[in-house]
Order: sequence, then structure tokens, then C-alpha cells
Amino acid sequence: MTGGEINHIPIPGLKQWTTPDGIVVLQVHYSADPDKSAPEWKEREMKGLSPQQWEREYEINFNAPEGKAFFPEFDMTRHVASGEMEPFVGKPVVRGWDFGLSPATLFAQWGPTGQLCIFHEIQSWDCGIRAHGAVVKADSSSLFPGSRFVDYADPAGMQRAQTDEKTCFQLLRLEYGFVLFPGPVSAVARSEAIRKLLTTTTPNGKPMLLVDPRCAWLIAALAGGYHRREIGGRYTEDPVKDDYSHIIDCLGYVAAGQGRSDARDEPIKYPDADVF
Repeated sequence: MTGGEINHIPIPGLKQWTTPDGIVVLQVHYSADPDKSAPEWKEREMKGLSPQQWEREYEINFNAPEGKAFFPEFDMTRHVASGEMEPFVGKPVVRGWDFGLSPATLFAQWGPTGQLCIFHEIQSWDCGIRAHGAVVKADSSSLFPGSRFVDYADPAGMQRAQTDEKTCFQLLRLEYGFVLFPGPVSAVARSEAIRKLLTTTTPNGKPMLLVDPRCAWLIAALAGGYHRREIGGRYTEDPVKDDYSHIIDCLGYVAAGQGRSDARDEPIKYPDADVF
């Protein structure tokens, strides 16, 4: 110690930081206690706990899912790219849409080998479709300039709301020029399309689904945030419909659109906007 300065020696298992509001936070991990460093202690404490419970309760990892992952086939080391990905030049960008008060959109491309690459995500909260559509329009122009877009969306977006005469499909077309195709109504069709991508490889042995590491919300959903419903200690075949559902549905609409041709599909016809 010189000149009145104090050298702080880091203590394993302790982490301290100050929030933007000036609050000092001290996080204490069990590894700060030397008596808990033995493998025998960890083995004893893990008894009766699932790996997810251990991660949340002992490893202070709140990204660990609470239940059984709906897509256990997802492998972080295989299905998440090691670095930021660059879009394919000349390939159309496929956007998947989910509506409601928490609308979401995914941006993807089918690569030359048939691989589905997810480049960008937008998840809005407590947001109308107009405001969400404006963000999608801006990000489409800045991240994929000059690209052609193909859109698959929640078919519920073709229904009129009681408070608005226009459907989501109509509103997005009239205000932003987006022409949307309805995705499959069946949740099973969407989930199986995703599962097929997770369990198959391209001709050169690469995973059929590859996610840009910047798509943190989608990765968290696939890693177990989107999980099976538990009733009476048993897991059902149905997922819990929560905040992770929206981004997963977007992926399902994109995945189920494989093999469809927007050149053959006829978009839904809407009357032109009134001119005053």
C-alpha cells in the first residue's frame, strides 16, 4: 500500500458492483466458503435437485429454465454461431411474426445448403402492432438494405379486433407495405418443423439451424425458457405459454415455411387504402 491507496485482493466467490442508481451490490457464491470446495459437499447438496434447480439456487444462474425444456435437442455449442453472422447476398430474408400485446419478429435466411440462419430478433413488450411494425421497418432497412422479404405470420392476425376495423395483416400492408402469408395454425406443425431443424444436418454435416449469438431471447427460449407444463409432478406434452412463446412461434412460422414459394403463393387481397 503506497500513497494512501488500498489494494483490494479479489476473493473467489464474491462479486461486487455498483448499479447506475448508485446501489452497491455484493453477490456471494458458495465457492467463497472454503468448506464447500470439496466435491463431496457438492455431491451431497445436489441430491434431490434437478440440474436446473441447482443452476438457479446455487450457481446464481437465473437464465436456467424452471422446468423441462420443450426442445431438449437444442445444443448451445452446435446451434449457436461462434460469432456474429453475415447475411447471404442475394437471398431473400424471411421474417416470422407473432402478434398480441407482446409482438415479436425474427429475421432469417435459408442458406445455400438448406441451413436456416437466424440473424436478428425483435421482441416488443406492451406494444401495439403499429409501433412494432415501425421498428421492423427500420431494422429491415438498416440491417438488410436492398433485400427482398418474405413474411410468415400468426394466422390470428387475419382476425379483426373489436377496437379496430383493420386486421394486423391489413394494417402492416397498408402502413408499411408488408405482405404477410399466414403460417400454420397447428402448434404441433410449428414445433415439429423446429425439431426437424434441430435434429438434422446439412450435406456438409452442419446443423440445419444456426442462431446468431446476438439473438439472446431466442437462445434463452430454446435453451429451456420455453418449457413443458408440469401438473402434479409430471410433465405434459404441452408447453407453458409465457413470454418465451412469442419468439418461438416466430421461429415456427419461419421453419414451417421451408419449401414454400412466395412466387406460387397468392397473398391475401385487400382493398387499397382510402384516399382523402
